[in-house]
Amino acid sequence: MAARVTQAEVRDIVDNDGTTDMTPFITAANALTDRVDTLDTDGILSDALLKEIERHLAAHFYQSLDQGYQSKSTDGASGSFQGQYGMHLERTAYGQNAMTMDFTGTLAAINKGKPKASMLWLGLKQSEQTDYVDRG
Repeated sequence: MAARVTQAEVRDIVDNDGTTDMTPFITAANALTDRVDTLDTDGILSDALLKEIERHLAAHFYQSLDQGYQSKSTDGASGSFQGQYGMHLERTAYGQNAMTMDFTGTLAAINKGKPKASMLWLGLKQSEQTDYVDRG
């Protein structure tokens, strides 16, 4: 599907110099928003809401590469950046906003990732076990 947002619309919510090509971020956001739209079998997301989800996802993808400052000081030349790797969509405010607007829960499920199987032995250690022949 064609992109729902323009570069200018994404630039309206992100802090950048205005020269960055937003096309790759919009393309990624569009693909993900199309997935959300496809899985919305009940049709609860309006076109306007899908557009906002796409805009915030594009801003998220941009911000993931050009992290915003959480704090900075000019004379001391120090700064700390927002988010952490591995947080997926929770990493930026834009990703969090997109998940909030997605009433289907698709983005939250994608953010959570696939469940991983694990196994845990709940029995006794081998040295504490009773041999089969000794059981009464």
